[in-house]
Amino acid sequence: MNKKTFPVAFGIDFDAEASWLGKDPDNANKPVLQSIGRYAVEEGLTPLLDLLRRQDIRATFFVPGYVADHYPSSVQAIHAAGHEIGSHGYLHRSPPLLSIDEERDELMRGIEAVSRVTGERPVAWRSASWEFSDRTIPLLIEAGVTISANFQDRDRPYRHVRDGKAISLVELPVHWHLADAPYFLYGGQPGRILLPHSAAFEVWRDEFSGLYERPGAYFHLTLHVQLIGHPGRLRMLEQLIKFIHEHKRATFMKASEIAETVPMV
Repeated sequence: MNKKTFPVAFGIDFDAEASWLGKDPDNANKPVLQSIGRYAVEEGLTPLLDLLRRQDIRATFFVPGYVADHYPSSVQAIHAAGHEIGSHGYLHRSPPLLSIDEERDELMRGIEAVSRVTGERPVAWRSASWEFSDRTIPLLIEAGVTISANFQDRDRPYRHVRDGKAISLVELPVHWHLADAPYFLYGGQPGRILLPHSAAFEVWRDEFSGLYERPGAYFHLTLHVQLIGHPGRLRMLEQLIKFIHEHKRATFMKASEIAETVPMV
């Protein structure tokens, strides 16, 4: 990786209702709960795309196949704005909870749905739960996926290793404190507490500052359109973006652009 560049990635999940339907099939009978996800389509996406355009940022959106099938014009709008589209499964189901045939179907249906809508086959993939089964990596390789955004073991991108050798699959690590869900996800679930926007901003700002000084590190923020797309949170995100822009080595990059800098060693 170029030492003069500090990569900054926004990995944005455009889940709509899929995140709730994949969590529990009974949620299909809960229209109000599903409407939390639909906020991403009805209200959140356009202002978020406007913000990214104003700040000249190209991000990577992870889209479940269900969302591509049900909201193709929204996914096409993301693609037309120059953002990268990655796969997020089909119905946002967690790999460890699936049989091998179910996991393969979830993976392939998700990839194929995004491909139909955008005309491009996605090479980046994010698990619905940031979790793998013991079959996930072979299935990803079989499907032609070359970028994973799931593991939390490092502060820098790296290649997965099999039998002691680096493989084609690049990992772009994520972390819970660098995601919006711990601060803003509620959904009427007992025990959850909504935090003020300032809490997320302070953690993200301070973590960016620390990573900026760490050789080889990068900054990867995980966002959800249904969570970050509310007006006050978008104002907070724009404040963070302006802070990042004050650092001359900081460069916003899509997942595939970062993956290209990871050597095969």
